[in-house]
Amino acid sequence: MTDNTGTPAADPAEGGVLSPRYRALSLGLITSVTLVAFLWLGVATVLPEAAEDLGGVHLFGWAFTAFMLANLFGTIAAGQGADKGGPTRPYVQAFVVFVIGCVVAAIASNWWILLAGRILQGLGVGGVLALAYLIVGLAYPDALRARMLALVASAWTLPALLGPAIAGAIAGATNWRVVFLILVPLVPVAALLTLPAMRKLKPTGDGTPGENRLPMTVLLVLGVGALLAGLENRNIAVLVPLVVVGIAITLPVLNKLLPAGTLTVRRGMPAGMIVRGLVSAAYYGGESFFPLSMTRVLGLSTLGSGLALSAGALTWVSGAWLQAKLDTRSGGKGRHARVVLGFVLLVAGDALIALAVGTGLKSVPLAIVGWAVAGLGMGFVYPAVTTIVLSLAPKGKEGSASSSLQLCETLSVAVMTGLGTAITAYGSSHDWADSRGLGIIYVIAAACAFLGIAAGLRTAVRRRTGDGEGEGGSEEAPAASTALRESERTA
Repeated sequence: MTDNTGTPAADPAEGGVLSPRYRALSLGLITSVTLVAFLWLGVATVLPEAAEDLGGVHLFGWAFTAFMLANLFGTIAAGQGADKGGPTRPYVQAFVVFVIGCVVAAIASNWWILLAGRILQGLGVGGVLALAYLIVGLAYPDALRARMLALVASAWTLPALLGPAIAGAIAGATNWRVVFLILVPLVPVAALLTLPAMRKLKPTGDGTPGENRLPMTVLLVLGVGALLAGLENRNIAVLVPLVVVGIAITLPVLNKLLPAGTLTVRRGMPAGMIVRGLVSAAYYGGESFFPLSMTRVLGLSTLGSGLALSAGALTWVSGAWLQAKLDTRSGGKGRHARVVLGFVLLVAGDALIALAVGTGLKSVPLAIVGWAVAGLGMGFVYPAVTTIVLSLAPKGKEGSASSSLQLCETLSVAVMTGLGTAITAYGSSHDWADSRGLGIIYVIAAACAFLGIAAGLRTAVRRRTGDGEGEGGSEEAPAASTALRESERTA
C-alpha cells in the first residue's frame, strides 16, 4: 500500500503520530502552527497601543484587513509552489517572510511601516497554515490523518487561552514591540523538526506546467479589499459602490480559483470547500466580536472576557479529539455525519449567544455555554471536512486543494468581520445599543451554520474500493479521481 506521495504508507499498527517515524514532523508542524496562531491571536492585544504610539488610530481596522488580504495571497502562492516543486521551498519562504514581517513591525517608526509588517506577516501565516494542512494530507496515512489534524487543532489552544494575557504582560513589562519578536527564535526549531521529513515528500503536481493563479489572486485581493473597505465605510454613498464593485470582481475570480462546482456546492470536494467557509464564518466570525460582547454588553473585565473565550478553545480541542477517535474507530465512515452534527451544535451555540447578548437576558453563563457549544461543533466540523477534502483531491492537486481550503476560510472570516464592523458602525450612527448590533451578528453567524448543515450533507460521496464500500474521504487518495467522477455524476 502506498500513500499519495508514492511512498509506502505506514501501517497504523506501527504507531501513532508521535511514533518515531512521525514524531519530529508532528512536533514541527505543531510548533509551526502554534507560532503563527500566537501572532494571529496574541498580537491583537497590543495593536491598540501600537496605533496610539504610531498615530494610526484612524486606520486601526487596516491592521487586520491588510493582514487578511495578504493571507489570501500567501495561501494561493504556497499551494501553487507546493504543486510545482514540493512543500519544502514554499514552507521555508513563508517562514522567512513571516519573520521579516515581525521584525518590520517591531521597528516601525510610523503606522504605514507597521501595516507593511502586517502585510508580510499575513503572507507568511497564509503560507504556513496552507502548507501545514497539505503536509498532513501528504505525509500521514489516512488512518492517522484525523489524529494529526486534532493535534494541529490543539496547537491553537495555548495561543487562544494564554496568547492575549502573555502578550499583554510582555507589553506591560517592556513595550508592544517586543511582542512581535518574542517567538521568532522558535522558528528555526520548527524548521529543524519539520524539514527532514518534508524533503522526502514529492511535488504534488504531475510535472506539467500548471496555470499561474497568482494574477487572479491579485485581482481577488483587490476585489475583497474593495468589499471590505466598503463595509467599513459609514457613508452609504461610498459603501454601496465599493461593495458592488468588490462583489463584481470577487465572484468571477473565486469561480476560477476554487475547484469547479464550488460556488454551486457540487457534491464531494467542492461542497467541502463551502463547508470550510461557512464553519469559519460561523465560529471565527463570532469569535471576532465575542470579547466586545463580553465587555461592552455583559460587563466583564478584559481578563474575564479572555477566560470566557477560552471555553470555546477547550471544547474545540475536545471535539477534534472525539472526532479523531470516532474516525479511527469507524475507519473513516460517518465523517459527513459528524460535519452535520457539528453545524447543528454551531447553530445552537451562536443562537444561545444571540439570546444572551442581544436580548434582555444579558446572561454571562448563557453566553459562555453558547460559546462552549459552538467550540464543540467547530471541533467536529473542522478536522472532518479537512480530511474529506484532502482525501478527495485529485492526485497532483493536493497543494491547490489545501490552499483553496485556506482561501475559503480566510475570505469568509474577512467578509464576516467586515460585515460585523458595518453592522456595529451603522448601529453606532443610529444610536443603537451595543447589544442590538452584536445580537444581529450572532444571528448571522447562526444562519451561516444553518446553511452549513445542507452543505455538509453534500460532502458525502460513496465509492467502491478493493475493500468494499467507503465514504468520501475515508479511503486512500489514489481513489480520489473515482470519487470526483461520481460526485460530478450525482451533483
